[in-house]
Amino acid sequence: MKPNQAKEMSQKIDQMHDQMQTMLSQIETLSAAWSELVIENQDLQTENHYLRERVQTLSEELEQSSKATAAKNNETTGLSPALQNLLNIYEDGYHICNISYGQRRQNEEQCMFCLEILHGDRSTAGMR
Repeated sequence: MKPNQAKEMSQKIDQMHDQMQTMLSQIETLSAAWSELVIENQDLQTENHYLRERVQTLSEELEQSSKATAAKNNETTGLSPALQNLLNIYEDGYHICNISYGQRRQNEEQCMFCLEILHGDRSTAGMR
């Protein structure tokens, strides 16, 4: 082996050693970042699971509360849900009678046809 070749091989080995050290350093950096991401991901999954359970619980509570409120409204007014909806529409300023249904009542005037639907004789309402 020539001295020149030995020197070149030694330089190439040193270069490769440096490259391997650089790569090893990059791998360690990536590995540390990866570990942090895995931990963060697990934390986020746990939090997401908790929040979904909380939303489900709150949704169920809201639904029960809404049902209780609706039942209470029906008990206090004595109106069926359909009639209560019509009353709400009328109170919002719209006609519920078949003559002008859905039209806005001018100046919040009373409509005898709408009032008949809302307050008419309920004992015969089922027979109509």
